[in-house]
Amino acid sequence: MRTRRPPPARLGEARGQSLVEFALLLPLLLTIALGVVEIGYLLLDQQVVVRLSREGSNLISRNTTLEDAVAALQTMSSRPVDFSTRSKVIFSVLKKGATTGTGNYDQIFLYQRREFGSLSDGSRLVTRGGGVFGGAPDYQAANADNATGLQVTNVPSNLIAPRGGMIYVTEIYTAHETLTPLAQFGISTPPTLYSIAYF
Repeated sequence: MRTRRPPPARLGEARGQSLVEFALLLPLLLTIALGVVEIGYLLLDQQVVVRLSREGSNLISRNTTLEDAVAALQTMSSRPVDFSTRSKVIFSVLKKGATTGTGNYDQIFLYQRREFGSLSDGSRLVTRGGGVFGGAPDYQAANADNATGLQVTNVPSNLIAPRGGMIYVTEIYTAHETLTPLAQFGISTPPTLYSIAYF
């Protein structure tokens, strides 16, 4: 009759070594998996914001009033964009001055502006000073031809408008919530997503 022998000590040591290696690699594997999920979620949300900003510029370039464009974007918006609680849209119509002898002649200036939403973020279009805008339905700048504070200083150089021509701009901000506890590993994603579209 044969008796069973215990397994060699080496086999037990190999199992223990594998367990230790797995325990050491688990945090790294978990961080990579959470990172892939979180980045995918972030890119999906960013795509929604980009699509809405492009649609907004498309709408206002087709002689839609800024008020109607706000209503249309509200109906088109989907998660994560919610203008009543966590998002903001800024419509800007830029114009190149065409009236000779005025302060804004041959300059690109802010002609119309409409902001809607709950976030406090402001436009990234930089003006020399600012101006006063009327109410609905036009939201036009007061004394637009002569108010040099309305001149926009950071229009991309590839945007060219003829004198009297318009450039239609939509900016959208939305708060971004994380899906995974990736921040506990010291990795964070932006708290606010932003997109700007020019037409």
